This record gives sequence, structure tokens and C-alpha cells, in this order.
Amino acid sequence: MAQQSGKLMPNLDQQSTKLLNLTVLQRIDPFVEEILITAAHVTFYEFNIDLSQWSRKDVEGSLFVVKRNTQPRFQFIVMNRRNTDNLVENLLGDFEYEVQAPYLLYRNASQEVNGIWFYNARECEDVANLFNSFLYQPVNC
Repeated sequence: MAQQSGKLMPNLDQQSTKLLNLTVLQRIDPFVEEILITAAHVTFYEFNIDLSQWSRKDVEGSLFVVKRNTQPRFQFIVMNRRNTDNLVENLLGDFEYEVQAPYLLYRNASQEVNGIWFYNARECEDVANLFNSFLYQPVNC
């Protein structure tokens, strides 16, 4: 165990951490087969079209883009630190998004407009690039 700012922290390398996260995600969804990318800390906002304003949602935590062994093949999951409701969005061909770093704005299947604020702007770019790689190309199943 490593001492870090007065707290005992387990010494986990990146691979062990990824394996641990995969195990946790598979408890939520047994079809998750791989974590493609992780963003350490994100906060969600929703856009009220009638009022033309953003408000903070009760969703905050680590974001995982995952590959599944069934349809839908790709999703992102946020392990919510604010309550027990984790956020899951399917990444399908009609998923629309736009990057305004450190925000990634998207419209989901329910036509809700949401914004994801990334603590680390680089993670925002990396997640958007990953979305781009499989949303706008034919997916081999």
C-alpha cells in the first residue's frame, strides 16, 4: 500500500486497474468484453430546449467507453459517484455529438441534448476521436 495525502492507497498498475474496472462493469452488464477508453472524471449537464439553458444533472464520475459482445456493440457507461444510478448510452449510427473541449455535447436516442464536462480536456479529445473511429465507419460484427 502506498501512502498518498494521508490515505492508504492500493498499489495497482494500469493493467490491474483496468481489469478491476472491467470486473465491476461486467457486474452491471455481463456483455461488456473490453474497456476501450476511460476518462477519470466527468460531470453531466442537460440542455433544456424550451428555456435554452444548461443545468447540471445528478451524474458525475468515471466514464468508460466499452465494447460489448452483443448489440449494441458500443456504449459508454458512467459509474456515478452521486447516486446509485449509473448512466449508460448506446453508441449507434444515429448518435450525434460535437466537441467544444473540455465539453462533449451529444443528442441521445431519446433526443435529449446532454453535455459531458471532462476534468481533463485531453480525455475529451481522446473520447471524441474514439467515437469518430467507430460511429462513422462500417462496423464489422
